[in-house]
Amino acid sequence: MTGTRMKLAAALALCGAGCFLPVAASGQGAEGYSAYRQSLMAEGWKPNVAYGLKTAKGSPLYKFPEVVCGPTLCNAKWRDPQGREKLIRLIRGLNGADHRVAP
Repeated sequence: MTGTRMKLAAALALCGAGCFLPVAASGQGAEGYSAYRQSLMAEGWKPNVAYGLKTAKGSPLYKFPEVVCGPTLCNAKWRDPQGREKLIRLIRGLNGADHRVAP
C-alpha cells in the first residue's frame, strides 16, 4: 500500500461514520433518536424503511421502520440527500425509553 493510501485508510478508520453524518449528528452521544431523526429529515435525509424488520402483517417490528435492534445496540439505515446509504448506531432504549445516538 502506498503512503497516500495508508494515510487515507488511517483517516477513514479514525473518522468512522461520524465524518459523513450531518452537522447535527456530530457529538450528539446523548441525544434521543426521535429528536435526532427529525433533524435528519429536516436536512433532507430519508430513512431506509426497507431495512427494518416487519411483522407477518407487514407493519414495522420496532417503533421506527429503519431500525434493527439487538439486545443493547441498534442500527438505523438512512440515505443522505445525494442518495448514499449511511448506518447510524444507536443505544437501545429499554422499557419504552427512546433510543440514544451512540457516540
